[in-house]
Amino acid sequence: MADPQSLKREAHRLNYQLRSTFFYRKLKEYGTLSLPARVAELFPNQSLYDWSNRSEWGIREDAFQYIGSTSFNPLQVFCHPKVLREHPDLVAYYRNIAALPQKAVRYLTGIDPKRYEANQPSNLVLNDIEAKTLAVLFNEHVTLIIDSSVLSLTLQELEGLLFASTGAQIDGSWRNRIGEEAEKIVQRLLIKEAVQRGIVQALIRRQVSEIVPFDEQGADDLLSRADEYRGVMLTNKTSILFASEPDITLISRGGETIAVIEVKGGIDPAGALERYGAAKKSFDKALNANHNARTIFVANAITQEVEQRLSSDRSVTRYFNLANMLNDLTILEQFASYIFGLLDSNSE
Repeated sequence: MADPQSLKREAHRLNYQLRSTFFYRKLKEYGTLSLPARVAELFPNQSLYDWSNRSEWGIREDAFQYIGSTSFNPLQVFCHPKVLREHPDLVAYYRNIAALPQKAVRYLTGIDPKRYEANQPSNLVLNDIEAKTLAVLFNEHVTLIIDSSVLSLTLQELEGLLFASTGAQIDGSWRNRIGEEAEKIVQRLLIKEAVQRGIVQALIRRQVSEIVPFDEQGADDLLSRADEYRGVMLTNKTSILFASEPDITLISRGGETIAVIEVKGGIDPAGALERYGAAKKSFDKALNANHNARTIFVANAITQEVEQRLSSDRSVTRYFNLANMLNDLTILEQFASYIFGLLDSNSE
């Protein structure tokens, strides 16, 4: 049994591993990489944007003249209210280059930018007042940035602001999302294993429950967009479903529950017993519906007390240490073999 100090180091190691994957996943989710290109798509029609009222939109003349004397397109730097009305999702671009967090925008304007920044098609439209209010806020801050650069702002620095601001936003949201990221990690591990075994038949899209046939050539894209799916349908007619309480459910070809998996990624050893208790409630519910179901507990920071309880708890079939799974290929293979062995045995 690991000593408390070793357990603490293990917990922090997993924390930083999950943080890294969370940052990568959120960067793709926010669509930050595509934002400069989205703005550049406006350039061919830049003559349709009149800047005559720029002083009313928070743009100081010296800053505007400086940008005009460089290779910048004004749309790269300053926010035109008409752009926000036509392309509400670009609120994300102008907010980030102004180095403003979403919380600050909500506080200063009463407008929630998150509604418009979702990286997906939206029918939402900003009204006149909202578009102008946001444009003024963004432009005032960008103007100050230009002033602080002593009229020497470069494209690289502007894009640096974009990513620095996005990183701060991701870091802020990370603190309360450790458990969720642990679930996503295990979900992606199972999808990846199913793909490697060549047994993925189709996927179930999360929002509309649409069944999407699996395309082997798009396997890498599938793994990067795993959050869009609520389940995987396998060639042996079993399924893996992703939800909550339980986090993951294995379904037999007849529709019965083969097994449920609870994933707890919290790193504080002091909360280990509480996380175990929450998982037990989910397991008890599953067993009440089907007493033959297997229950699998995947967690970090499994203390000596929790391990003793797990060892004698008949409602928990198997348990795995998440940190060990991510750092020891042998343990990861044991987990995968056990899960897919259950699916294979219930496909006949």
